[in-house]
Amino acid sequence: MNERPILVTGATGKLGQLVVERLVALGQPVRVFTRRPGAAGALFGKTVQIAAGDFGDRTSLETAVRGVGRLLLLSPISARLVMDQVAAADAAVAANAARIVKISGSDWTIAPAGNSISGAAHAAVERHLESLPIDTISLRPNAWMQVSLANTISHAITNNQVIAANLDAGIGYIDARDIADVAVHQLLADRIRGGTLNLTGPDVVSFRQIAAQLAAALKRSVAALEKPPRIVPQDGDFEHRAVAQFISLIAAGRAATTTDVVWTQLGRSPRTVAAFILEQVAPAAADPEYQP
Repeated sequence: MNERPILVTGATGKLGQLVVERLVALGQPVRVFTRRPGAAGALFGKTVQIAAGDFGDRTSLETAVRGVGRLLLLSPISARLVMDQVAAADAAVAANAARIVKISGSDWTIAPAGNSISGAAHAAVERHLESLPIDTISLRPNAWMQVSLANTISHAITNNQVIAANLDAGIGYIDARDIADVAVHQLLADRIRGGTLNLTGPDVVSFRQIAAQLAAALKRSVAALEKPPRIVPQDGDFEHRAVAQFISLIAAGRAATTTDVVWTQLGRSPRTVAAFILEQVAPAAADPEYQP
């Protein structure tokens, strides 16, 4: 067990919670850096140290990294992503942390450059990490099941429809639980190779196939409809512009990829879309009145 705590940023989000829960279950000392200490306390109780603060508050950031051994770097899509994550990484180095594991953007948002403002931000942070004098690695998860696929499933349960800009565009969805497992593995491993790891699920599934799987699981018709994505103004906020770019890239087939990274890291296959769909629709299949 690491004697120095592992600092987790973004701990109250979907993925951050999974990482913290796994580290705690393994008996690792964990500190979370959060703007929402009340929410963190409700989630984790006394199993973690809570450092309240904000990336932009240098004093609270320096307090949070003091004495930590390793850093899990995770923050939401925003115009401040580069500034915030570079500040956290530099603070960790100054505090003599030994390793940083970054949750980065999807590989297809980062390379080739120029297609995604979010990917460009993550790429800038990755370059900075590679220049640091400590162990660093960036994990590039493909589309998360718990975000984009969960929204698709929820809409199908409520409206009996799957809507996409291109029904035949495939996605190598990855389960957030697999992302968390790889992140924890990288945090705790004796040695890491550095660089980047492209995380995907085991297969590529199209929206048309998802509609068919949902119909079978729900035992009712689910229509598959193509609809052009909503145009987001160039002066719109950063997150909405980034999401609009994700939709366009997915429609162009850029997310239709698989790798063996989860297998090579964990010695097991990643979770499948079919299994995730069955998990998500189980309440609706049992109760026709269920609303997600």
